[in-house]
This record gives sequence, structure tokens and C-alpha cells, in this order.
Amino acid sequence: MNPLATARRLLRLASRRLSHKPLPASELLAPDTLDLLDGYLFREMVDIFRREGPDVSGYANYYTLRVIRGGRALSGYDRMLAGYIGQHFDRAARRVVHAGPGLGTLAAALAADGFTVAAVERDALRFASTLRLCAALIEAWPAMAGRYRLVAGSFPEVLEPAWLTPATVLVFTNCVASWSAAFTSGVVALFPRFGDVLLDTRTFGILRESEAERQALVAEIEAQGIAVSPIEASPTGSFYVHAVRRDAPAGG
Repeated sequence: MNPLATARRLLRLASRRLSHKPLPASELLAPDTLDLLDGYLFREMVDIFRREGPDVSGYANYYTLRVIRGGRALSGYDRMLAGYIGQHFDRAARRVVHAGPGLGTLAAALAADGFTVAAVERDALRFASTLRLCAALIEAWPAMAGRYRLVAGSFPEVLEPAWLTPATVLVFTNCVASWSAAFTSGVVALFPRFGDVLLDTRTFGILRESEAERQALVAEIEAQGIAVSPIEASPTGSFYVHAVRRDAPAGG
């Protein structure tokens, strides 16, 4: 879809929301392009930012800069991971947990693509904004409601046991925090309970700027009986890997 066609559809979605007119049945399932989803989410992100500012919205510096300078809801790694997950995993057989999703842009893209997704966010202010984005998404595409679930709290404490299975793909993106070595090891120890894990070795829990630091994390993961492969399509400055149990059956 070209940019002009995308813009026209965004305007049509906006006018239907304002008039409360239902969408045609053919448009209820999901946005049919990432660009359409991106534009729709970005408009909602800007609206929240204008109403509440960077602090009450939970945007802080990261999402504030995306709104002011980026012009897009989906980051480069959002788009990369959405494509990678869509290519490597079966939508009917697998589901996704995104730990630390921020405003849920990647989770929204995956739900739009047909995956069942649980997004676990611990920041209360950011979670409130994510709920608003999710509600706007479902208002436009009601069929996505059953595929997109938001969970408030810290991973892994609030994750229901039913999600800790080989059918789940666990995803971490830009989750730089101040994890202790003990907490990091505890999270890594859970990896064998999932079918696959995707993460950025640079931003997993703490910032790892050196190759030696990133390789130390890979070695810790591999010690759990897990094979770790780099994702070659990682954006510049990111070092995403795909981790899977060595005894896992082949296939998505």
C-alpha cells in the first residue's frame, strides 16, 4: 500500500471513530499492512502525549523522543521482530509473551498478524497508556480483542503458569533496567520452560556495550542447555539472538 493510500485509510478510520459508525465486515479483522497499523498507533500515541505529557503518560524520554522526532509508533526492532516471528512460528500453534513491552507496539503488530500475545508491563503509568492504545486498536479492529492481552506487573511473577510452556515464544526487547546478576540468572533459568526466546543481548536487564559482556550472557544462556543463534537482521546497534532448547523438536 502506498503512503497516500495509507493516509486515506487512516483518515477514514478516524472519521468512523468520531462518528461511531461501524467498520465494514471486511475491515474488522486486522490492519492489512504494518504501515497502516503504525500510522494508527502513532496518532493515538501523540494524542495521549498531548493530553498527559511525558510524565503522567509514562512515556519518559524513550517514547517522548519517538513522538517528537521519530514520527512512527513501530521501532526498527519492532518491525524486524514482527517479520522474524511471522516467518518462523506457526500462528495457530504458538503464542507470544512480550516481557517489558513498553507501549505494546510490537505486541500490537503481532496480534494484528494473527498471533495470540500477552504483554507484561510493570510501569503503572506506562501500562495505563498501553491500555488506552490497546482499546483504540480493538475499537478499530474488534476481532483482535481475543488475541491481545495486557498484564500489569513484573515478569515473571505475574505470568500465569499456563504461559510457561514450549508453545510460548518469550520476547524481550529494550528492557534495560538495573537487574542484579542473581535476578538475571533467575530469569535465564526459566528459558528452558519456553519453546523459544528472542532477546537483545545488549539491552537484556542491563546495558552491555562490550562484545565480551554480551558473550558472557550468551554463555550463561547456553549453560541451560539452550542453543543461541544471532538474528542477522538485527538493526544497527542491536544484537538480537534466537535461543531454543537443544532437545526441542524441529519446526515452528
